[in-house]
Amino acid sequence: MDIRSQIEEYFDLLDMKYEWNEDAEAFELVFRERKDELPAKAGFEEDGNYFRYSIWVKPMTKWIQIWCDVYSLEDIPADKREKVFLDLLQSNREYAEVCFDYEKDRQMIGTSQEMMIQGLNFDAFREEFLAVPWSVKKFWTKIAKDYELK
Repeated sequence: MDIRSQIEEYFDLLDMKYEWNEDAEAFELVFRERKDELPAKAGFEEDGNYFRYSIWVKPMTKWIQIWCDVYSLEDIPADKREKVFLDLLQSNREYAEVCFDYEKDRQMIGTSQEMMIQGLNFDAFREEFLAVPWSVKKFWTKIAKDYELK
């Protein structure tokens, strides 16, 4: 089985809806979450308590990259940036599954995970994949809330 088919099988096991983006050569999964601790519900109303984001999963030669944009740097008030960055770094240290990062060209805070294809199995994939939405949720329920980021 090729790696793309194996990842599709894992998404099916996780009951995830996904699409293959030919241009990016990656899977795209669209999520919607609440900005608070409550779970998202089917048939939700678009209001300020929800946000949408895409997770990308890209199989490469030796690695699988999993990443997501979290928040644009330009949307963080200049007087709060240093404290936000310190909280992001603290989250990286405090939670093993969290990995916040920064894409300089696009001025975007993100979160990502990487895993080797060699020895790939469902349990390892599930753990690395689910760390990304967990990190996004942690950003919105903790950091964005603390600094009143919208």
